[in-house]
Amino acid sequence: MKRYSHKPEDLTKLFGQSSLASMQQQYELVRKLNAELCLILQLEHLSFCQVSSINAGRAVILCQSPGWANRLKMQRDAILDNFRQKILPDLAGIDIEVSPHGQLPRQQVQAEAKTAATPPAKGLSDAARSALTETLKHSDDKVKQALARLLAK
Repeated sequence: MKRYSHKPEDLTKLFGQSSLASMQQQYELVRKLNAELCLILQLEHLSFCQVSSINAGRAVILCQSPGWANRLKMQRDAILDNFRQKILPDLAGIDIEVSPHGQLPRQQVQAEAKTAATPPAKGLSDAARSALTETLKHSDDKVKQALARLLAK
């Protein structure tokens, strides 16, 4: 049999260098920028505009109509200053564009203060609860404690 000539690599190192990791970082930045834009415009959720991407150090905001684009262009400096102070200090600028078909990709964005105040409700189904209860009966102490905490939620 042939032997391998190299040692296994750490998974965190492999995933840290992948394009998936960079896409995830990009998505997280866009999500934070959308939440901040929601706070700046004092809205519950963004329905008429959203930050769609970051290209060449510039945030691209898509709007549903030219009217909304003009409104945002008047507030461009304030939005850029807030983005730089709170999220991305090296942001070069903001491009405000009108969506070609007047529709924005569905991305549920809400102000972070409101989402932090009301955590999403997570519940177990009846089947999952009964399976965990059955497993709890046949487990050791550490697993019993973990399962009890899970069932208590």
